[in-house]
Amino acid sequence: MGIVFKLVLLILMLCPLTINSSFQYLTFVQQWPRGYCTVNPANPSRCQRIPLPTVFTIHGLWPGNFTKILQNCTKTSYTQLQNFQDWNNRNLRWPDLAKPLPTMQNFQEPRFQSFWKHEWKKHGTCSENMYPEATYFSRTIQLSQRHNILNYLATGNIFPGSNPTVSSVNSTIYRAISNHVPDLMCVTPPRQTPALVEIGICFTATMTTIIDCPSQFLRTGSCGIGTINFPA
Repeated sequence: MGIVFKLVLLILMLCPLTINSSFQYLTFVQQWPRGYCTVNPANPSRCQRIPLPTVFTIHGLWPGNFTKILQNCTKTSYTQLQNFQDWNNRNLRWPDLAKPLPTMQNFQEPRFQSFWKHEWKKHGTCSENMYPEATYFSRTIQLSQRHNILNYLATGNIFPGSNPTVSSVNSTIYRAISNHVPDLMCVTPPRQTPALVEIGICFTATMTTIIDCPSQFLRTGSCGIGTINFPA
């Protein structure tokens, strides 16, 4: 037993994921602004961004492992952006839809970076041993540049304003990302069909390879089994 224990300990010591972090994969989540902002039954007017983006925008990059959801892993604080151009570059693909556009004079106010602060503290800190804050944000933005969800959906003739089936959305994204399972999320307003809000793509911890999103954490069930709304 002593030899077996030492062998297991050695394997754990040599495992990169064990040394670097507790996460094993990453879910890259993009949100559809029309869905996020218009179909929430609890707060249908929660968005103040005018005009709304007409592309999928970043919700976040969520580290996880195959046994549990990881959140709030360390107490590392968020660093406020001090340069308006830096703020604007991040905002182009990762806007806070709940807030109006700030000006060059007030963009440093905490409320205009609260969304990024939330995503960093809740999710980013769970991968900071591999992706320090600046890297976490820049690599996430790079993923959004490589994965255009609207273009992916168009390959299946799925466009804003349509009412596809959840299976057609799922299979279209599946084919677009080299036959890997995505993660869909819908919201269902009272007495209406589910509306598409988010689509997630999962990657290995190094962000080099797309993988199936783990079945135990899929939110695709929120879309039901029939027709869904892709709000225009």
